[in-house]
Amino acid sequence: MLVSLACIFTVILMIALDIARKINITNRFASLLWLLVLPHTAVVIYIFHTQPVMRILALLLFLFYGSAKIFLIPNLRREARSKRLFVMDGGRLQIIYCFYAQIIQIIVYIVLFAKCSFQINSLFVFDLLFCLIFLWTLAVSGILRIIFTSTWLSVIKRLVCILFLQFPFTNMIVMLYLIRVSGLEYEFFSFKEVREERRRILSNLCKTKYPIVMVHGVGFRDLHFFNYWGRIPKALEENGATIFYGHQEGWATIQNNAETLKNTIMKVLEETGAKKVNIIAHSKGGLDSRYAISKLGMDKYVASLTTMNTPHHGVKMANYILKLPDWLFRFITYSVNGTFRQYGDINPDFAAAAYDFTTERAALFNQKCPNSPNVFYQSYTSVLKNIFSDYILLFPYIFISLTDSKQNDGLVTAESAKWGEFRGIIKNKYCRGVSHGDIIDLKRENFRGFDVVEKYIEIVSELKDRGY
Repeated sequence: MLVSLACIFTVILMIALDIARKINITNRFASLLWLLVLPHTAVVIYIFHTQPVMRILALLLFLFYGSAKIFLIPNLRREARSKRLFVMDGGRLQIIYCFYAQIIQIIVYIVLFAKCSFQINSLFVFDLLFCLIFLWTLAVSGILRIIFTSTWLSVIKRLVCILFLQFPFTNMIVMLYLIRVSGLEYEFFSFKEVREERRRILSNLCKTKYPIVMVHGVGFRDLHFFNYWGRIPKALEENGATIFYGHQEGWATIQNNAETLKNTIMKVLEETGAKKVNIIAHSKGGLDSRYAISKLGMDKYVASLTTMNTPHHGVKMANYILKLPDWLFRFITYSVNGTFRQYGDINPDFAAAAYDFTTERAALFNQKCPNSPNVFYQSYTSVLKNIFSDYILLFPYIFISLTDSKQNDGLVTAESAKWGEFRGIIKNKYCRGVSHGDIIDLKRENFRGFDVVEKYIEIVSELKDRGY
């Protein structure tokens, strides 16, 4: 009786110490022993079934706690503060444990058959089934953790992974891929979290002299519940920036949107007391901004204009769109204008916007709207790598690659985006590339080789260093 009570007390004490983080009964070395024993829980219980009930209960409690911890809290690293990263890294470790446990169990069964004259009976069959279920559950737990928490996996990649997990051999490849992606993502974001925390403590990296007005492109509006710029404005504000939005219409002409932008700038100056603003504009928003600066006298109130993927020299695809049959073009115009009136546009004009994008109209626009010597102009652009880079822009990318240039973001070529001080082409070293939507964090999606939020922090911090 005393021995049984001592067993119960020892198990409870070990669990309590583990919960208090004084010991770790599932550290890396201990987990290897757990994964040797846990798949054979049925056999272990059978071996000890002649022991007193208290000892069996102590054993079951210990095995249950070890199993629960490996399934619920498997990861040991504490670098990341995010629960998402903690859960994802636990999934990575579970898949690794599954691979290890499979190898160990194969060795165990080979030894049992070769050395112990092991007989196939009901206990063996039950033990084998329990072992397979345990390994399958461990693998599924790890896979689901990664698929539901990783931000580097696009929707297409998640679906492909789920599909190929159904087949032998390919499921092993998918699991190895998930281990690699989740490991790289964990390291990347752990470092990023530490870097951002230190940055917020040490300095206002993005606290520019003048407030920033972010100007959206064509086909969108500045909505309260869906930010056109994704996670970018929040990150800039956390690092000291003062952010406002252009609030121009989605499909209005350059002239109409420039008037709206002018009013916005004057309101910002009145509200903040600043003498000027910095503008960061995407796509057609760059043209709206240039018109306001050159034609509406805003050069006195704009310190800098940064354009992202703006078609300064037009888009050849627009030339072809205007060659569509008249009835089809009028139908598209009517549909787009009607839709955007419902979303708040007062003067939507798809036809005029399409003309504004043509190479001929762009050349005239550049003559009429030269750069002001009072404003610092700089431009960035990005490019896709191949047709699989962005499924949303698949067909425009193919069309522009065949008719104009392969150096494009799915809508705008690199050459067309150059204006003022061209700061280069943004791309990653992997097969994805950076699309017209990726550059504004449209899909709120992280992927290897490019951190869109960090890029804007870099851009704004450079504006601050320049005295803007």
